[in-house]
Amino acid sequence: MGYLVGNPVTGDRIDERSKVPFAHGFGIISGQLYEMILGHCQGQDYKNPTNMLCAKALGTFNNLLSEVMWPHVLLIKCVYSSAGPHAETDDSAGAARKILSEEPGIKVGKRLKHPPVRPPLDCIVSEHHAYTYTLYVFRFHWTDPVMRTRWIIQDYAHYLSYFWANDERTRDALGIKDGTVDEWVRCQDGGVPYTRDIASSIKYHRNVTANGYRALVYSGDHDSVVPHLGTQAWVRSLGFPIAHDWRAWHLNGQSAGFTITYSNNMTFATVKGGGHTAPEYEPERCFAMFSRWILNQPL
Repeated sequence: MGYLVGNPVTGDRIDERSKVPFAHGFGIISGQLYEMILGHCQGQDYKNPTNMLCAKALGTFNNLLSEVMWPHVLLIKCVYSSAGPHAETDDSAGAARKILSEEPGIKVGKRLKHPPVRPPLDCIVSEHHAYTYTLYVFRFHWTDPVMRTRWIIQDYAHYLSYFWANDERTRDALGIKDGTVDEWVRCQDGGVPYTRDIASSIKYHRNVTANGYRALVYSGDHDSVVPHLGTQAWVRSLGFPIAHDWRAWHLNGQSAGFTITYSNNMTFATVKGGGHTAPEYEPERCFAMFSRWILNQPL
Protein backbone atom coordinates (compact mmCIF):
# COMPACT_ATOMS: atom_id res chain seq x y z
CA MET A 1 0.00 0.00 0.00
CA GLY A 2 1.11 3.55 -0.58
CA TYR A 3 0.39 6.93 -2.09
CA LEU A 4 1.84 9.42 -4.53
CA VAL A 5 1.86 13.21 -4.71
CA GLY A 6 2.95 15.35 -7.62
CA ASN A 7 4.19 18.95 -7.51
CA PRO A 8 2.85 18.94 -3.94
CA VAL A 9 2.10 22.03 -1.89
CA THR A 10 2.84 21.50 1.81
CA GLY A 11 1.67 24.84 3.19
CA ASP A 12 5.09 25.20 4.78
CA ARG A 13 7.26 28.28 4.22
CA ILE A 14 9.64 26.11 2.24
CA ASP A 15 7.21 26.18 -0.71
CA GLU A 16 7.57 29.93 -1.10
CA ARG A 17 11.25 30.22 -0.24
CA SER A 18 12.31 27.62 -2.79
CA LYS A 19 11.12 29.88 -5.61
CA VAL A 20 14.13 32.16 -5.10
CA PRO A 21 16.93 29.62 -5.74
CA PHE A 22 14.80 28.10 -8.51
CA ALA A 23 14.49 31.46 -10.28
CA HIS A 24 18.19 32.12 -9.78
CA GLY A 25 19.09 28.75 -11.28
CA PHE A 26 17.02 29.50 -14.39
CA GLY A 27 18.53 32.96 -14.84
CA ILE A 28 15.26 34.76 -14.04
CA ILE A 29 16.88 36.82 -11.28
CA SER A 30 20.43 38.10 -10.99
CA GLY A 31 23.07 36.85 -8.60
CA GLN A 32 22.99 40.22 -6.84
CA LEU A 33 19.25 40.00 -6.15
CA TYR A 34 19.60 36.40 -5.03
CA GLU A 35 22.28 37.36 -2.51
CA MET A 36 20.25 40.37 -1.37
CA ILE A 37 17.22 38.20 -0.61
CA LEU A 38 19.34 35.66 1.25
CA GLY A 39 20.98 38.44 3.25
CA HIS A 40 17.91 40.50 4.19
CA CYS A 41 15.16 37.87 4.38
CA GLN A 42 16.59 35.50 6.98
CA GLY A 43 13.69 34.34 9.18
CA GLN A 44 11.18 36.45 7.23
CA ASP A 45 7.80 35.36 5.95
CA TYR A 46 8.26 35.75 2.19
CA LYS A 47 4.58 36.55 1.71
CA ASN A 48 4.45 39.15 4.48
CA PRO A 49 7.99 40.41 5.19
CA THR A 50 8.48 42.95 7.97
CA ASN A 51 12.03 43.91 6.98
CA MET A 52 11.82 46.81 4.50
CA LEU A 53 14.94 45.80 2.58
CA CYS A 54 13.61 42.26 2.32
CA ALA A 55 10.21 43.52 1.16
CA LYS A 56 11.83 45.66 -1.54
CA ALA A 57 13.99 42.78 -2.76
CA LEU A 58 11.03 40.38 -2.85
CA GLY A 59 8.98 42.99 -4.72
CA THR A 60 11.65 43.07 -7.42
CA PHE A 61 11.76 39.27 -7.38
CA ASN A 62 7.99 38.97 -7.88
CA ASN A 63 8.07 41.46 -10.75
CA LEU A 64 10.77 39.47 -12.53
CA LEU A 65 9.05 36.14 -11.91
CA SER A 66 5.82 37.56 -13.36
CA GLU A 67 7.57 37.78 -16.73
CA VAL A 68 7.51 34.00 -17.18
CA MET A 69 4.79 31.39 -17.25
CA TRP A 70 4.75 30.06 -13.69
CA PRO A 71 3.56 26.50 -14.43
CA HIS A 72 6.35 26.03 -17.01
CA VAL A 73 9.03 28.69 -17.19
CA LEU A 74 10.17 27.83 -20.73
CA LEU A 75 6.78 28.22 -22.40
CA ILE A 76 5.17 31.42 -23.63
CA LYS A 77 3.15 33.32 -21.04
CA CYS A 78 -0.54 32.61 -21.58
CA VAL A 79 -3.92 33.50 -20.15
CA TYR A 80 -4.71 31.71 -16.89
CA SER A 81 -7.94 29.92 -17.79
CA SER A 82 -9.94 30.38 -14.63
CA ALA A 83 -12.98 32.41 -13.78
CA GLY A 84 -12.18 35.98 -12.79
CA PRO A 85 -14.41 38.75 -11.46
CA HIS A 86 -14.75 40.38 -14.89
CA ALA A 87 -14.22 37.41 -17.17
CA GLU A 88 -17.83 37.47 -18.33
CA THR A 89 -17.33 40.86 -20.00
CA ASP A 90 -14.43 39.68 -22.17
CA ASP A 91 -15.18 39.79 -25.90
CA SER A 92 -13.72 36.36 -26.54
CA ALA A 93 -15.79 34.84 -23.75
CA GLY A 94 -18.88 36.46 -25.21
CA ALA A 95 -18.10 35.03 -28.61
CA ALA A 96 -17.65 31.62 -27.05
CA ARG A 97 -21.04 31.86 -25.35
CA LYS A 98 -22.65 32.75 -28.68
CA ILE A 99 -21.13 29.73 -30.40
CA LEU A 100 -21.80 27.35 -27.55
CA SER A 101 -25.39 28.53 -27.12
CA GLU A 102 -26.19 26.53 -30.23
CA GLU A 103 -24.90 23.34 -28.61
CA PRO A 104 -27.53 21.11 -26.98
CA GLY A 105 -27.02 20.65 -23.27
CA ILE A 106 -25.22 23.94 -22.63
CA LYS A 107 -27.50 26.44 -20.92
CA VAL A 108 -26.00 29.86 -21.50
CA GLY A 109 -27.09 32.36 -18.86
CA LYS A 110 -28.30 29.72 -16.43
CA ARG A 111 -25.00 27.94 -15.98
CA LEU A 112 -22.28 29.88 -17.82
CA LYS A 113 -21.95 32.86 -15.50
CA HIS A 114 -18.17 33.23 -15.25
CA PRO A 115 -16.56 31.82 -18.40
CA PRO A 116 -12.76 32.06 -18.56
CA VAL A 117 -10.97 34.26 -21.04
CA ARG A 118 -10.33 32.41 -24.27
CA PRO A 119 -6.57 31.93 -24.83
CA PRO A 120 -5.09 33.55 -27.96
CA LEU A 121 -4.00 31.32 -30.82
CA ASP A 122 -0.34 31.33 -29.71
CA CYS A 123 -1.39 29.68 -26.45
CA ILE A 124 -3.39 26.94 -28.13
CA VAL A 125 -0.24 25.56 -29.70
CA SER A 126 2.92 26.60 -27.91
CA GLU A 127 6.16 26.42 -29.87
CA HIS A 128 7.63 23.89 -27.44
CA HIS A 129 4.65 21.54 -27.54
CA ALA A 130 4.19 21.81 -31.29
CA TYR A 131 7.83 20.99 -32.01
CA THR A 132 8.33 18.14 -29.55
CA TYR A 133 4.96 16.52 -30.08
CA THR A 134 5.16 16.78 -33.87
CA LEU A 135 8.49 14.94 -33.81
CA TYR A 136 6.92 12.28 -31.58
CA VAL A 137 3.90 11.89 -33.87
CA PHE A 138 5.98 11.74 -37.04
CA ARG A 139 8.13 9.01 -35.53
CA PHE A 140 5.53 6.80 -33.91
CA HIS A 141 1.90 7.71 -34.67
CA TRP A 142 1.54 9.52 -37.99
CA THR A 143 -1.06 7.00 -39.19
CA ASP A 144 -3.27 7.76 -36.17
CA PRO A 145 -5.48 10.83 -36.89
CA VAL A 146 -6.26 11.30 -33.20
CA MET A 147 -2.57 11.50 -32.31
CA ARG A 148 -1.92 13.82 -35.27
CA THR A 149 -4.40 16.39 -33.98
CA ARG A 150 -4.02 15.98 -30.22
CA TRP A 151 -1.31 18.60 -29.82
CA ILE A 152 -3.50 21.20 -31.54
CA ILE A 153 -5.88 21.37 -28.58
CA GLN A 154 -3.52 20.38 -25.75
CA ASP A 155 -3.16 23.86 -24.23
CA TYR A 156 -6.80 24.65 -24.99
CA ALA A 157 -8.09 21.99 -22.60
CA HIS A 158 -8.17 24.25 -19.55
CA TYR A 159 -10.42 26.68 -21.37
CA LEU A 160 -12.71 24.01 -22.78
CA SER A 161 -13.02 22.18 -19.45
CA TYR A 162 -15.31 24.94 -18.16
CA PHE A 163 -17.85 24.39 -20.92
CA TRP A 164 -17.52 20.61 -20.78
CA ALA A 165 -18.13 20.46 -17.02
CA ASN A 166 -21.18 22.75 -17.25
CA ASP A 167 -22.77 20.79 -20.07
CA GLU A 168 -26.00 19.13 -18.91
CA ARG A 169 -24.93 15.85 -20.50
CA THR A 170 -21.71 15.85 -18.48
CA ARG A 171 -23.56 16.67 -15.28
CA ASP A 172 -26.06 13.88 -15.92
CA ALA A 173 -23.26 11.39 -16.56
CA LEU A 174 -21.57 12.41 -13.30
CA GLY A 175 -24.83 12.13 -11.35
CA ILE A 176 -24.96 15.80 -10.29
CA LYS A 177 -28.46 16.58 -9.09
CA ASP A 178 -30.15 19.87 -9.95
CA GLY A 179 -29.97 22.35 -7.12
CA THR A 180 -26.83 20.91 -5.53
CA VAL A 181 -24.05 22.50 -7.59
CA ASP A 182 -24.79 25.35 -9.96
CA GLU A 183 -21.83 26.57 -11.98
CA TRP A 184 -18.50 24.71 -12.09
CA VAL A 185 -15.30 26.75 -12.44
CA ARG A 186 -11.81 25.34 -12.81
CA CYS A 187 -10.08 27.49 -10.20
CA GLN A 188 -11.76 29.39 -7.40
CA ASP A 189 -10.00 32.68 -6.63
CA GLY A 190 -10.53 33.04 -2.90
CA GLY A 191 -14.04 31.63 -2.93
CA VAL A 192 -13.43 28.05 -1.79
CA PRO A 193 -15.69 27.46 1.26
CA TYR A 194 -13.26 25.86 3.68
CA THR A 195 -10.79 26.96 6.34
CA ARG A 196 -7.12 26.08 6.16
CA ASP A 197 -6.18 24.80 9.60
CA ILE A 198 -3.07 22.76 8.70
CA ALA A 199 -0.01 24.99 8.53
CA SER A 200 2.20 22.28 7.06
CA SER A 201 1.57 18.75 5.81
CA ILE A 202 5.20 17.65 6.17
CA LYS A 203 4.68 15.91 9.52
CA TYR A 204 1.88 13.83 8.01
CA HIS A 205 4.21 12.55 5.30
CA ARG A 206 6.67 11.57 8.02
CA ASN A 207 4.02 9.75 10.05
CA VAL A 208 2.52 7.87 7.10
CA THR A 209 5.83 6.67 5.66
CA ALA A 210 7.19 5.80 9.11
CA ASN A 211 4.25 3.41 9.42
CA GLY A 212 5.33 1.43 6.39
CA TYR A 213 3.41 3.04 3.53
CA ARG A 214 5.28 3.50 0.26
CA ALA A 215 5.36 6.98 -1.24
CA LEU A 216 6.25 8.48 -4.60
CA VAL A 217 6.85 12.23 -4.54
CA TYR A 218 7.55 13.77 -7.94
CA SER A 219 8.07 17.23 -9.41
CA GLY A 220 8.27 18.72 -12.87
CA ASP A 221 11.68 20.36 -13.06
CA HIS A 222 10.36 23.47 -14.86
CA ASP A 223 7.60 24.24 -12.34
CA SER A 224 7.98 27.55 -10.50
CA VAL A 225 4.61 27.24 -8.72
CA VAL A 226 5.91 24.50 -6.41
CA PRO A 227 9.61 24.20 -7.33
CA HIS A 228 11.30 20.83 -7.10
CA LEU A 229 14.00 22.36 -4.89
CA GLY A 230 11.50 22.94 -2.09
CA THR A 231 9.95 19.50 -2.47
CA GLN A 232 13.36 17.87 -2.41
CA ALA A 233 14.28 19.89 0.70
CA TRP A 234 11.26 18.82 2.76
CA VAL A 235 11.66 15.20 1.68
CA ARG A 236 15.27 15.37 2.88
CA SER A 237 14.17 17.07 6.12
CA LEU A 238 12.24 13.94 7.15
CA GLY A 239 15.62 12.59 8.16
CA PHE A 240 15.44 9.04 6.80
CA PRO A 241 18.65 7.37 5.58
CA ILE A 242 19.28 7.13 1.84
CA ALA A 243 18.65 3.68 0.38
CA HIS A 244 19.56 4.46 -3.23
CA ASP A 245 21.42 7.69 -3.94
CA TRP A 246 20.69 10.34 -6.56
CA ARG A 247 20.75 9.00 -10.10
CA ALA A 248 19.08 9.45 -13.48
CA TRP A 249 16.06 7.37 -14.45
CA HIS A 250 15.55 6.58 -18.12
CA LEU A 251 12.97 6.16 -20.85
CA ASN A 252 13.78 5.08 -24.41
CA GLY A 253 17.48 5.18 -23.63
CA GLN A 254 17.45 8.81 -22.46
CA SER A 255 17.31 10.39 -19.02
CA ALA A 256 13.70 11.22 -18.13
CA GLY A 257 14.52 12.82 -14.79
CA PHE A 258 16.43 12.12 -11.60
CA THR A 259 15.51 10.17 -8.49
CA ILE A 260 16.53 9.20 -4.96
CA THR A 261 15.03 6.61 -2.59
CA TYR A 262 14.99 6.63 1.21
CA SER A 263 14.78 3.84 3.79
CA ASN A 264 11.18 4.75 4.65
CA ASN A 265 10.18 3.58 1.14
CA MET A 266 9.79 7.15 -0.08
CA THR A 267 10.98 7.85 -3.61
CA PHE A 268 11.52 11.37 -4.85
CA ALA A 269 11.77 11.95 -8.59
CA THR A 270 11.99 14.85 -10.99
CA VAL A 271 10.36 14.69 -14.42
CA LYS A 272 12.51 16.30 -17.09
CA GLY A 273 10.59 18.95 -18.98
CA GLY A 274 7.62 18.73 -16.62
CA GLY A 275 5.74 21.75 -15.33
CA HIS A 276 2.86 22.25 -12.92
CA THR A 277 1.68 19.63 -13.04
CA ALA A 278 4.15 17.20 -14.57
CA PRO A 279 1.75 14.75 -16.32
CA GLU A 280 0.14 17.61 -18.24
CA TYR A 281 3.44 18.42 -19.95
CA GLU A 282 5.20 15.05 -19.96
CA PRO A 283 2.52 12.32 -19.96
CA GLU A 284 4.72 9.59 -21.43
CA ARG A 285 7.48 10.05 -18.87
CA CYS A 286 5.01 10.29 -15.98
CA PHE A 287 3.20 7.15 -17.10
CA ALA A 288 6.48 5.24 -17.23
CA MET A 289 7.44 6.54 -13.79
CA PHE A 290 4.09 5.59 -12.25
CA SER A 291 3.98 2.18 -13.94
CA ARG A 292 7.36 1.21 -12.53
CA TRP A 293 6.57 2.52 -9.06
CA ILE A 294 3.15 0.82 -8.80
CA LEU A 295 4.79 -2.49 -9.79
CA ASN A 296 7.41 -1.94 -7.08
CA GLN A 297 10.18 -1.70 -9.66
CA PRO A 298 13.09 0.78 -9.61
CA LEU A 299 12.44 3.87 -11.69
